[in-house]
Amino acid sequence: MMRTSSAPLRAVLFALVASALGFAACDNTPAITVFHVASGEKAPPVQGDPVKLRRTAQEAYVGIRAGYAVVRSVEDWRTLWHGGEAPPLPATVDPARAMLLVGVAEQKDVVSVKIQRAVETSNGVHVWVKETRAGEGCVNKAEHAPLDAVVAARIDKPVKFYVEEERADSCGEAPAANVQCRVGEAPAWSPKATAQPGDTIECEMNAEARGKFAVVDRVLSFGEVPGGTAAKLAYAKGPTRGTFVVDVFGTYTVRAEATDDSGRQGTAVATVEALPPKTNDVLVQLVWTNFDASDDPDTFPRVTLRASEEGARGRTCSVAQAPPELCEVKTRSAYTLMRLRASEKRLPLDLVYVDERVEKGPVACIQLYFDGRRTGEACDRSARAAGDRWSIGTIEMASGKLLDGAAQGGGMDAGADAAPADAGAKKPASPPERPPAKK
Repeated sequence: MMRTSSAPLRAVLFALVASALGFAACDNTPAITVFHVASGEKAPPVQGDPVKLRRTAQEAYVGIRAGYAVVRSVEDWRTLWHGGEAPPLPATVDPARAMLLVGVAEQKDVVSVKIQRAVETSNGVHVWVKETRAGEGCVNKAEHAPLDAVVAARIDKPVKFYVEEERADSCGEAPAANVQCRVGEAPAWSPKATAQPGDTIECEMNAEARGKFAVVDRVLSFGEVPGGTAAKLAYAKGPTRGTFVVDVFGTYTVRAEATDDSGRQGTAVATVEALPPKTNDVLVQLVWTNFDASDDPDTFPRVTLRASEEGARGRTCSVAQAPPELCEVKTRSAYTLMRLRASEKRLPLDLVYVDERVEKGPVACIQLYFDGRRTGEACDRSARAAGDRWSIGTIEMASGKLLDGAAQGGGMDAGADAAPADAGAKKPASPPERPPAKK
């Protein structure tokens, strides 16, 4: 049978007397009592005859329930296992002549259990155990609860376990990580940077060990990214240095993670802000949603974004023709950024599909920015044939608002500042790329 109790040293002597009075009440099975001695104190000395302990292979005891126990029969053995489904009693334990003393850690931070010695007195067997807890800053990576088991000659008397605790040496602090980024080939590196769509960002991480374990793994990856982005980190110069191209307005965070040989981690984050400029020009951004982070935007349907002046002689702005006094257009892969010069005009906006768009494929979305803030958004989730035209609406250039058509297609989110509801959400749809090698 297994019984567990706890008491600080100042109460041990009282507990010994009390338990001695109660032994006769435990049917025919000698009582088992466990005393957890307060940290920094010692169990009381007990005079008696030393009991010879024999330690055998410990693998046979992995899986026993936590706590302290004495095995003098097959039934005792079975009670130690969850659900009563016990493996055969090890051949090294003959219940007719021997008894098994077992201790299994009950606390997760215990890294070692050691049954040190035992003595027999006229009224019982006294067993001293040392439990070692993980040192400060250490990680317990044991696959199972620490345990110890010893075999002794069978003694049919009550058993008292005295469990003394000690703390292992400190492992020191977790590793330190830092990450800094720069825009293009700029000489200055910083954990905070500002950029615009089309800019190339380079980030580099460093790590150092601050404890007793060496750094064994360094990972640079995306943390949060803005909705609609297809940006990916590329590791052309090793796993601690990555680059990406800003493709949409928003906040990009790059996470550095260093892991030491004990499994402890240190992290750091660099932030790249791609903010729309405060201008009376209207910025029209074509972005995409409803795709996986691993998808290549070069495979998205080809489209042409157009803004047109009204009237028979009205000019059209697109990637193919961009009158400088009317607009400026930049493209990268499937993304387009159009800058319409400030005016009092109203410009119809549409999107022509060069390729077919299947119903569940990537979704084209239009975002409008004016004076540094988003003023309109619409998405087209309809299936489209090659040559179809999506009439997005009319831009009021004086305010940057989309006057009509926005509600028809819906937006990436419910409001200008809300998180996108489609793919390209705050966290990538699939795990961020990790460098293939450890350094």
